[in-house]
Amino acid sequence: MVLHTLSMTPSGIPAIGDIPWGSHFCNFYATPEDLADSLVPFFKAGLENNEQCLWVTSEPFGAEDAKVALRNAVPDLAKYLEQGRIDILDYREWYLRTGRTDADGILQAWLEHKDQALARGRSGLRLTGNTFWIEAKDWKDFADYEERVNQTFHQHQIVALCSYCLHRCEPVGILDVVRNHQFAVARREGAWEVLESASLKMAKAELRQLNAELERRVAERTAALEAALQERLRAEQEALAAVRARDEFLSMASHELKTPLTSLKLQLGLVKSTVGGTEGELGQRLGGRLQTMERQLQRLNVLNSSLLDVTSLDSGRLHLDFQKTDLAVLVREALERLEPDFARAGCEVRLEVEGETQGWWDALRLDQVVVNLLSNALKYGAGKPVHVHVQKQDAWVRLRVKDQGIGIAPEAQRRLFRKFERAVPTQHYGGLGLGLYISRTLVEAMRGTIEVDSQVGQGATFTVLLPCEPELH
Repeated sequence: MVLHTLSMTPSGIPAIGDIPWGSHFCNFYATPEDLADSLVPFFKAGLENNEQCLWVTSEPFGAEDAKVALRNAVPDLAKYLEQGRIDILDYREWYLRTGRTDADGILQAWLEHKDQALARGRSGLRLTGNTFWIEAKDWKDFADYEERVNQTFHQHQIVALCSYCLHRCEPVGILDVVRNHQFAVARREGAWEVLESASLKMAKAELRQLNAELERRVAERTAALEAALQERLRAEQEALAAVRARDEFLSMASHELKTPLTSLKLQLGLVKSTVGGTEGELGQRLGGRLQTMERQLQRLNVLNSSLLDVTSLDSGRLHLDFQKTDLAVLVREALERLEPDFARAGCEVRLEVEGETQGWWDALRLDQVVVNLLSNALKYGAGKPVHVHVQKQDAWVRLRVKDQGIGIAPEAQRRLFRKFERAVPTQHYGGLGLGLYISRTLVEAMRGTIEVDSQVGQGATFTVLLPCEPELH
C-alpha cells in the first residue's frame, strides 16, 4: 500500500512501500521471528534515509536480539551506534532515561527526541515500541495514550511502528489497536499484508482503475496540446517569414521608386518653368494641370517615404538626432506648408501657444509627426475648423490637434496606432494606414506619448506629450 503525500519516506516493508511523515501504524506478530522480519527492514530503511532511529524493545525480543538481527542486515551498525544514529534500548531503560511515566510526559519525550534529531541534521525520527510488557489492567490507559499519539504524530517529522503480540491481545483489544493507528499489518502465510476490509480493497481497486483512466486521458490531452502547440509554432514561424518577406519587398520597392520619383520631380519643375512663360488660355490650363500633377507627385513621395520609414523602424535602424527645438515654431512652419491643402479642404485653422515650448527632440522626425496629425485633421475634418494647441506643462510640452470631422469608433481606437490599421474604408479615404503607426513609434522613441480621444460624428483630438529635457530621453 502506498499513501500519497507531499513528503514521503520509505517504510522498508514491501507490503507498505513509501509512507508519509507523521505515519503511526502497527504490526501484529506471533513469534520473535515475525517481529524481526518487520522491524529490521524498517530500521534499515531509516538509517539509509538519514533518519534518527529509536528501537524500544521488550520480551520476547530484547535489545541484544535486536542488535544481532539488525547487524546481519546493516554491516555498519557499530558505526551508527557509535555516532548515535540509532538507539536500541529495553523499554525499562528508555523510561528510566526519560524520567517520564505519565502519558503527557512520554508523548513529550518523543517530540523532544524528534526536535533533537532535526537539530542534528536528520531527516526525522523513526521509532518503534513493543507493547508485550503492557498488563491487562493497564490496557485501557494505554489505549487512550495510543489515541493521543495518533492525533499528535501526524503533525511531525515522525514515523512510528507499534508492535502487538497476537497471543496477548484480546478481541476487544485488537479493535482498540486498529482504531488507534492509521493502518495495521500482519503476517499471513509467510508474507506481510495490510489489513483491509473487502469493501476497502474493492474501493482501492476502483481508485486505481480511475487513476489509470485519468492518466490515460491526461496523456492524450497532453499529446493533443503538444500537437496544437507545434502547429501554432509552425504557423507563427510562417507568419514571421511572410512579414520579413513583405518588409524586404517594401524596402526594395521603396528604394526602386525613389529614383524615378526624384527624376520626375525635376522634369516637372523644368516643365513648370517653361509653361510659366506661356501666356493666354493655354498657359492657364497647363499651369493648373501641372499643379495637380505636382500635388499627386508629392503624395507619391509621402507614401513612398512612409514605406521606407516603416521598414527602418521595424528593422531597428531608426536614428534620432536630438537638438534644441521649439515645437511652436515647428508647428507654424508646418501650417504654412500645408496652407494650400487646408484652403482646398475648406478648413479654418486656429493655433494657440502657451508658454515656452522648447525641448530636446529630433526636429525632422517631430515635424513628420506634426504634419501627419495636421494632414489627418484636414482629411477627416474637411470643411470644418481645426484647433491646434501647443502648451508648456511642467517639464513637458503638449501638442493637441483637434478636428470636428467624422470621428473614430471606440473599437477602432484600440487598433488605430498599429501598422496598416485603418479606421475608415479605403475606398472613401486614401492612405496606407502607416502614418499613426510611424507617429507613435517616433513619439515613443523620444520618450513621449500619443493618444486619441474621439466619438463618432464629433471629431477627434490627438494629444502628444513630450519631455523637454535631454536626460529624460
